[in-house]
Amino acid sequence: MKQLLLVEDDEYKATDLIKNIGQISAEAHIQKAASVTSALKLISESSFDLIVLDMSLPTFDISGPGGGGSPQGQGGVEVLRLAGRLRNSSPFIVVTQYPDIEIEGREMSLASASTELTSKFGVSVLGCLLYEFDGDAWRLPFQNLIRQAGI
Repeated sequence: MKQLLLVEDDEYKATDLIKNIGQISAEAHIQKAASVTSALKLISESSFDLIVLDMSLPTFDISGPGGGGSPQGQGGVEVLRLAGRLRNSSPFIVVTQYPDIEIEGREMSLASASTELTSKFGVSVLGCLLYEFDGDAWRLPFQNLIRQAGI
């Protein structure tokens, strides 16, 4: 059984991504993390066949009114940075609602971000996709990347 980690704090988007993963692999076991801290804890404790990562994440899991710590527009970059330091070999797919990713003060398009993230942090980023709640353009590329990961 393939082990997947979904790092996403938006419940609607998480449900949509899980539905799309299920269309490719009904056998996949999906664990969820909703913050930078919970993602890094799971990544340090387990290995995954694939990690689907959002870029905008709170520091901590939201546990009540005002919980979750500071929202980080690039919390996913921090996950990639620390996953690289842990020498994590899991492939990543970045699915974000932002058309650009900022890496150390430099903005880059999603089209070029996967190469830069892979090179910069020593992790395998298969692709970076723009998620749209009301659009379907991301679905087929997402499913193709899941297949590419062997899920």
